[in-house]
Amino acid sequence: MDNTLKTHFQEACTVVGGSLLLVGAAVMITGWEYAPWLFSAGALFFVPAQLSDSYRGDDPIMKRLRFQQVLGAVFILVTAVLMYAGPYHARLMQEASGMNDTLRSILLSLTRKNSWIVTLTIAAVFELYSAFRMEKRQKQLDSAKN
Repeated sequence: MDNTLKTHFQEACTVVGGSLLLVGAAVMITGWEYAPWLFSAGALFFVPAQLSDSYRGDDPIMKRLRFQQVLGAVFILVTAVLMYAGPYHARLMQEASGMNDTLRSILLSLTRKNSWIVTLTIAAVFELYSAFRMEKRQKQLDSAKN
């Protein structure tokens, strides 16, 4: 695949995926049953585009920021899973027989309906911070070369 075509495809996947992620997260708050599907579709566009991007330089700061981007993408996937887990987990825990009440309450509190908000917040912080810092750092590196 031509490099410019690949770049345009990655950018398109990032924009479409990011839009679906945003809409899916916003609609999830309202409780719409198809919101996790929107978010997951966005993750399927955004995460591969994010992971296919790479940094081939020597700068340790850029390598660290790139790692934070990958970590943010992983948290987006975890968020998608947690969006599905909320409604089904409570039903499974109610039907579980022989489970200690304390253990059951701990598991229910960990996978409550809104636990996905925590992982989404972590992903957003990693993604936004690394995006802005990588751009600034790249400008610094480019100006140092000239």
